[in-house]
Amino acid sequence: MSTTRTASAGVLAFIALVATACGSSEAPSLFAGGKVSVGAKNDQPGTGVVHTYKFSGFDITVAQQILKAVGAEPDFGIVPSEDRSAVLTEKKKDLVVATFSITVDRMKTLDFAGPYASTYQGIMVRKNDKRIRKPEDLFGKRVCTWPGTTSATTLEGPQYARVAVYERPDASSCLTDLKVKKVADAVSTDQMILYGFTQENPDLKVVPDITYGAVNHYGIAMAKGHREDCLRLRDALRDYVNSNNWSHDFSTSLWAVTKADPTWETDYKPRAETIDALSCRDRPRT
Repeated sequence: MSTTRTASAGVLAFIALVATACGSSEAPSLFAGGKVSVGAKNDQPGTGVVHTYKFSGFDITVAQQILKAVGAEPDFGIVPSEDRSAVLTEKKKDLVVATFSITVDRMKTLDFAGPYASTYQGIMVRKNDKRIRKPEDLFGKRVCTWPGTTSATTLEGPQYARVAVYERPDASSCLTDLKVKKVADAVSTDQMILYGFTQENPDLKVVPDITYGAVNHYGIAMAKGHREDCLRLRDALRDYVNSNNWSHDFSTSLWAVTKADPTWETDYKPRAETIDALSCRDRPRT
């Protein structure tokens, strides 16, 4: 009788062990080693740029602040716009913090903690160009954008058929085109990014009255399978946005925004309910 009970107990323990192993889909924490590889932009002043081998900008500060709150630090590496999803799904980076908009399609394959900032798409022109002041002024004009951006997708819509949109490999190429009058009339991407460009290009300006598309919510992205890590980032981000640090860091990195927009906190700072609705989900909470 004792032998039978012992054997049964052993079988039950084995079944429980197998069930536990099969039911655990959560990968080891990304923060366990204390160092986290983070994909970032290198050509966007104000948000993510590299000067003398050092990353700076609001994306960089956000990554540093949020990872510090979970006991880790970032190891930054450059990632182009079109590769942001791939470096995560292919396990080349742990996180991407690179003005990466949270979209319904992206939420199917990635998790996001965010937003940490929100912005509409906009238009940038040469500083002395008075021709483009309202959306219809873009009709017949050549507007440059680049792959992987929300603007590149939005401007493909039928309502923009009268705008001559074309793509260049990256942001720097579009800026070069804009400075050559006969090549481009304007550059389009998120307005927050455009203001950052003007900080290092005083010969360019953002057209404040032209915004279009849906609001873009920037998130800290990671591959699926790290939901607990995502929730920790979400909580840290919510605390950060609700503190004075968010406003200080934003105005320090993106002073062109605060100079041009007196309601910049209302326009760019995300609300706690938006963070909850978009963070660590397979689809937005409605």
